[in-house]
Amino acid sequence: MKKKKRRSKKKNYNKLNKVIINIFTLLIIALIIILLISIISKFKNEREDVDSYSKDNTVSEYMVLDNSHIYLYNLDKLTIKDNEDYLDLREYIAKYESVADLFTSLENNLSVKTTLKDGGTTIYKTKNKDLFKDDLTIIRCHTEEGNRDIYFGKNMNTTTAFKNGACGKDFFEDKSFTKIYTLDNVKDLGIREVENVIDKEGHTEKVKKHFYELTIIKDNEDTIKIERVMDDESVKALIKGKKYTFYFKNKYGELIQNNLTDIFNKCSLEQIVLYEEK
Repeated sequence: MKKKKRRSKKKNYNKLNKVIINIFTLLIIALIIILLISIISKFKNEREDVDSYSKDNTVSEYMVLDNSHIYLYNLDKLTIKDNEDYLDLREYIAKYESVADLFTSLENNLSVKTTLKDGGTTIYKTKNKDLFKDDLTIIRCHTEEGNRDIYFGKNMNTTTAFKNGACGKDFFEDKSFTKIYTLDNVKDLGIREVENVIDKEGHTEKVKKHFYELTIIKDNEDTIKIERVMDDESVKALIKGKKYTFYFKNKYGELIQNNLTDIFNKCSLEQIVLYEEK
């Protein structure tokens, strides 16, 4: 009798263990399924965001106010709540004499996302959905070059917007690229003594290098002067007034404005080759 009881208890114990193991296995499977669904859903949402930026990105000029061009970005129309009525953006704006007055009226319904170091361009997000009906991003351009455009956008990726020319920026972020410029002048700056790093510990020595100033022109408008150490053979190969292909490296993939100053400040010039007309 005692042996039967022991066997019975052992069987019950084994059954309980199997039940516990089965429950634990099911829980693990359920957690894996939930995790996979979460990852797939996140990837799908990110893909949809990317697709919406690449498919849409439609910009249409809407009106001009106070010398500022106002654009709608991924929007066919835009209405703003005024008291109990919804007015078309054009009707709402017509009540204000200047862009400053317009933004003063909206400031309590906007939050500043960032301000750029380009003269003061500000990027806003709407925080009152009842006012605009949609969650919007607003770019109020204020560049050193004088661009004062305004963009009201839905699903707006501001980096993409700037790369597409918003605020006159025409940005790009290629890591290796070429530009064709005209070499206007080469000026001998003489030999200078400079410090040169000689080992991994950072020890330096004084060396003499020959510096030249190159005057570079883009499209007969944009001009920049750069200093460069060059040898005699390289200098003799340069011809004033000729077009050259300039090879650049953008090591950190920075967002670069398509002008000479930004390109030469943010990128390293690797090579200059005489441009051959095709």
